[in-house]
Amino acid sequence: MGTKIVAVYENGVLKPKEGLNLPRGTEVEIIIKPSLKGLMNLFKDIETEKGVEETLRESRERRLWE
Repeated sequence: MGTKIVAVYENGVLKPKEGLNLPRGTEVEIIIKPSLKGLMNLFKDIETEKGVEETLRESRERRLWE
């Protein structure tokens, strides 16, 4: 069983946007993947009219994925 949550990363800590109903000390497993909003934010300064291949090449050169 699992629960999907949305969290924000600030100052080295993941902060859930909503409260979690977990007992103190509960260990959980987290899978990190950026939201669509987060991915769009990565590309905000890249002119996307160049085409997909050029946009991806430029994003790799800027190391947006690190």
